[in-house]
Amino acid sequence: MTLLGVDVGGTYIKWALLDGDAVAGSGVVSTPPGPDETVALVASLAVRGVESVGIGLPGHVDRETGTALFVPNPPGDWDGYPVGPRLSALTGTPVAVVNDARAFALAELLLGAARGLPDVLFTVLGTGVGGAVAARGAILVGPRDNLGEIGHVTVDPWGAPCCCGGRGCVETFAGGPAIVRAFGSGPPEAVAAAARAGDGRAIEVLARAGWALGVALGDAASLLGAGAVVVGGGVAGALDLMSSALHAELERRRPLIGDIAVLPAILGPMAGAIGAALYGRRSS
Repeated sequence: MTLLGVDVGGTYIKWALLDGDAVAGSGVVSTPPGPDETVALVASLAVRGVESVGIGLPGHVDRETGTALFVPNPPGDWDGYPVGPRLSALTGTPVAVVNDARAFALAELLLGAARGLPDVLFTVLGTGVGGAVAARGAILVGPRDNLGEIGHVTVDPWGAPCCCGGRGCVETFAGGPAIVRAFGSGPPEAVAAAARAGDGRAIEVLARAGWALGVALGDAASLLGAGAVVVGGGVAGALDLMSSALHAELERRRPLIGDIAVLPAILGPMAGAIGAALYGRRSS
């Protein structure tokens, strides 16, 4: 059974073809300027023999209708866009439309770092900061596929405005654009390189990102009782530079939340696409 999974980001689209649980092909392309162009691109990736398509979007979706509800980061106007029906009409296959962080989490839960762990928090560091929750071995969803939005936990009520309408969310500290803004130049990989070279400002920016993650994850662990966190996404390559501040916050909450294992994702940049494909398999 050949499955296509697609992870739509604010800058890039990642895609993966699965043959069973094995990746048979993958790639990365620039995100097109709007939803029509994105759907057309995804349809072009559905090679002959693909039996289902899963597409992960960085925002809230209606899984039942395949509609984008609140997708702020990719170019164009996605709100209310019927992704599933249009993509299904072009490909002739079943289409699953899911949140990208939930797709990432499913892949890491079934095939990656969280395999065998029943209760896990997930966070995805990229253009935005996504999150997900696994309880008793299942990814929790919510009515708008919105359960687990760790990136929009407020850590500084007087902080910078966030795209969600709040202020001082984790995303305003630990998202790729936020890191670049705080440092003054980019991309995020360059900020990490500067920190490793001893640049004090870069070290401070990434420590602040780790602090924000630690605050939010400590709150989430106290609410949900999870014993592990899996961190992935394009900015997660700088996790080691954030980890001291992150662990300090979790340690501060240790009397309440206990020991929390912080695990790097192991499926790499294609985790979201792999998870989207797995959701597509469930819909076919």
